[in-house]
Amino acid sequence: MLALFLAAGSAGASPLCDGEGGRCSLSNGFYFAETPLGWNGRDPLPVLVHFHGFREIAADVIAREDLREIAGRLGFALVVPQGEGQTWSHPGSPSQLRDDVAFVESLLADLRQRLPLDENRLWASGFSQGASMVWAIACARPGLFRFHLPVSGAFWRPEPESCPAGLRAIRHIHGLNDVTFPLEGRPVRGGKFHQGSIRHAIDLARKLGACRPAEEDVSTTLGALGCRRATGCERGAYLDFCLHAGGHDFDPGWLEDAFGLLPEISRDSARGR
Repeated sequence: MLALFLAAGSAGASPLCDGEGGRCSLSNGFYFAETPLGWNGRDPLPVLVHFHGFREIAADVIAREDLREIAGRLGFALVVPQGEGQTWSHPGSPSQLRDDVAFVESLLADLRQRLPLDENRLWASGFSQGASMVWAIACARPGLFRFHLPVSGAFWRPEPESCPAGLRAIRHIHGLNDVTFPLEGRPVRGGKFHQGSIRHAIDLARKLGACRPAEEDVSTTLGALGCRRATGCERGAYLDFCLHAGGHDFDPGWLEDAFGLLPEISRDSARGR
């Protein structure tokens, strides 16, 4: 699997916890978190929870300087949970080592004890299998995060046909030449498990958000990304599907553009469109 981030300078940040290496321990797992340099310790903080890819280590991800530079410059707290067994136990995953939705709920409860969170700018991103985890959370607990940014991964079979409380704001990013998690998905471990279709995930989000047909999407270009934003969505829903010509990749710059969407999404949610 490709490295998630490339080193690109340095940024000042403060570990949130005093465990080994800055570890924040919970009864059902652990995570790492850093607050941005210059935060006064009082103002509500925007928070990004990032779910690492398969076989990645959270301590390594949070140490990557380009990610930390973006978090520091934009002023959000960076949180990287550790998947049990360096993987995630979302529905359909080859690994079922713990209840990962309950783990995320515990993590957020712990964060709220430690930090004043800006709830309107509490968002989640994920790469590869971490993106599958983001989709799983968005479906199972759509109120946990204001915005979701899955990259290079989605549901696994059996893919959901509905979500209990709908699907909230999502921008999905994927490579046209991704062979690790192709747009149509692929079988894993001799066909015992199967990645889902990206199109199914997008269509489900469109349906649950009561968005207009794809023919009425608005097309935009964001650097290397060609995006199609759904229109007319109800209940504060937001859906953006972005493609690039590469493969199984993650560009930290995509976080920066997504962070800029949070005020708009919060306003739309407040209006309940």
